[in-house]
Amino acid sequence: MAQIVKLSIGGRDFDAVEKPFDIGKEDWNEYELLDGATVRVKTTVQKIFQIVDDQGNAQRTGDGDLQIMVKHNTQIVVSE
Repeated sequence: MAQIVKLSIGGRDFDAVEKPFDIGKEDWNEYELLDGATVRVKTTVQKIFQIVDDQGNAQRTGDGDLQIMVKHNTQIVVSE
């Protein structure tokens, strides 16, 4: 069984399991401002957690989707 860790987000505590992953693709989003500048934005995932109950069973939203939390970093580059 995977190790359950505690996450505290927005004043609420959650039990979660860290999920290993491979990076499939990380692209930059690019925005051209009307003044000629360009803004590039990329989000990079650092860790992915699946929310579980106290028995380690995956928790789901009301729509049936897995409850996932992602620790990420956002890079922004501006060029004029």
